[in-house]
Amino acid sequence: MAPALSQPLLLFCQAILLGMAAALLYDLLRAFRLRLPRLTSALDILYCMAAGLAVFLFMLRRAQGQLRLYLLLGAVGGGVLFFTAFSPFLRPVWDFWVDTLAFLLHLTAIPLR
Repeated sequence: MAPALSQPLLLFCQAILLGMAAALLYDLLRAFRLRLPRLTSALDILYCMAAGLAVFLFMLRRAQGQLRLYLLLGAVGGGVLFFTAFSPFLRPVWDFWVDTLAFLLHLTAIPLR
């Protein structure tokens, strides 16, 4: 009985991690979108394509091509878990690195002027 239960539980935990990874990517792109509002549409399209491809490949490879509701719920739950538990602490980190990157790009553009 244990092997029959351990495989779906492992898939559910992996779906939670997938949802957390998708939320991490969204949170990282949020810092760029706030500073570059003109790129919002392009970054949203990039995120949707990356997250959709990740979910599609996960369902295709890990779930043997079967769309299982508990895996979708796990991915959504992982995203909610990330946004409630980790996102408030990581937002200042993303803001710092985006500002640092913007400053470095500004410095590298000086010789071109």
